[in-house]
Amino acid sequence: MNRLALAAAATLALVLAPAASADELRGAPKDSKVRIELKGLSDGKVKVNDRLVGIGYVRPFVPDQIVRVWVAKAQNELNAKRVKIRKVAGKNQGRFKIRSDRLLADGTYRVRALKKNTPEQRAFRGESKGAGIKYPDLDPGQKSNDVALFNDLLQKEGYYTSNGRSYDSGTQRAVLAFRKVNGMRRISNATPGIFKDLASGRGGFNLKYPGAGKHVETDLSRQVMVLANNGKPQHTFHISSGSAATPTIQGHHVFTRKQYGTNSKGMVHSVYFGPTTRGYATHGYQSVPNYPASHGCLRNPIPNSLFIYNWISIGNDIYVYP
Repeated sequence: MNRLALAAAATLALVLAPAASADELRGAPKDSKVRIELKGLSDGKVKVNDRLVGIGYVRPFVPDQIVRVWVAKAQNELNAKRVKIRKVAGKNQGRFKIRSDRLLADGTYRVRALKKNTPEQRAFRGESKGAGIKYPDLDPGQKSNDVALFNDLLQKEGYYTSNGRSYDSGTQRAVLAFRKVNGMRRISNATPGIFKDLASGRGGFNLKYPGAGKHVETDLSRQVMVLANNGKPQHTFHISSGSAATPTIQGHHVFTRKQYGTNSKGMVHSVYFGPTTRGYATHGYQSVPNYPASHGCLRNPIPNSLFIYNWISIGNDIYVYP
C-alpha cells in the first residue's frame, strides 16, 4: 500500500473511533474508606448531659464531597446534617465532624455517616462503636451541676424537691419519695440507677385516677401522697399514715376545712377531709417516719406542709387506697 493509501486509512480510523466519555477523560470514581471515632469517652461512655463528638476520616481525599452524618440511638436519628469533607493537612485524607445535643436518656449511641455516589468518588457508609451514658453517684451534702440536673429531673417526674446545686434536705425527701414509689429501700441516698431512671423519664408515680382533675391520691402501701392535675402527678411526697391501731380512713373523700399554722396537737397547716366528726387531715408534723405511725392523719414533713396547704383547695377530692 502506498503512502497516500496509508494516510487515508489512518484518517478513516480516527473518524470511526468512538469518542472518549466524560468519565474516561475525568478518570474512574475513586474508592473510599471511612472510619469514625468517638471522642471524650470514659470506659466507653459519655457523661450524662455532655455531648457526643464523632470525627470521621475518609481516604483518599477528594475535593468537594458531601456526607450526611448523624447521631443514632437504635434506629432514631439525632442531629442529622450534611457537611463537607475537608482535607487533613499534609495527608491524602478527608475529615468530617458532628457534635450531638446534650445526652440524658439511657441507651447506646453511635455516629453514622452516608455519602452518595459522585463522579469523583464512590459512595460509602460508616458507623462508630457504640457509647453509653455514665450517671454519677450522688450523696447528701454535695453541691455540683450534676445535683442541679438531678433536682430538675426529680421535678420533671413529679417529685417535690429543691432547686439549685445542693443535695439538701429537700432533695433527700424527694429521693425518699422516689424510693417509696419504686419499691426500693427507704433511705435518702441517690444512686446512678435512680439518676438513669429519671434521665430516661422513668420512676414517676402512676395515678390510679388520672381523669379526676385536680385531686390528691394517697397510696398507703407505699406511704406517699400525690398532688395531681391534668392527668399527671405534679408533686409526690413522703408521708406517714395512720398506724394499725388508728388507721387512716380509705376511699374517696373531699377536703372540707383548712387550718393555718400549728395547733395544740403539733399539727402544722392542716387540711381536713372525710367525715367532719372524725378529724382526718393531711398536715405537717415533727415526726414523719417511713411507716404508718399517726393517729389516722396523713403526716407530711413540716418543710413541705405550707406548699401542700396552699395547693389544696376546699372541695378537692382525695383518694386513699391500700
